[in-house]
Amino acid sequence: MFLAAPHVRASANVQQVALFAHLAALVLGFGAVLTLDWFGLMWLLRRQTLTAVVQVAQGVHLPIWLGLGGLAISGVVLAPDTSAPLTIVKLVAVFAVAINGLCGWQVQRRLVDLNGNIPPRGLLLAAALVVMISQAGWWTATAVGFLNTQR
Repeated sequence: MFLAAPHVRASANVQQVALFAHLAALVLGFGAVLTLDWFGLMWLLRRQTLTAVVQVAQGVHLPIWLGLGGLAISGVVLAPDTSAPLTIVKLVAVFAVAINGLCGWQVQRRLVDLNGNIPPRGLLLAAALVVMISQAGWWTATAVGFLNTQR
């Protein structure tokens, strides 16, 4: 996608549709991430069970990936300046979110395998790292996207 962006030319009307799709994909993907992280926080505060958090993770898995994919596809049509430093930061953040999502999927599978038992410390640390990278990546990409619209 990154390599295609500089070569895509779209009319102003198509770019408006792409901008709407981009924002909708952000709401879908990042909203699902925030939902999952909220349930994780509720587990830490002992207001939810780990089983509930794992069930939420399974439920939001698809919307997260659909949102991320929608962001990537619509972002190409928005014709970003891929040579601009801020855009490069955003692309790195999105790439980090995607790679981290694959790691998160592995952590989720290991949590499912526990069948509600207390996870080992290493798995909890891996889950915490996945959450931190996810939040940093999504917020960075969102902030950079906002800043890029201010020029």
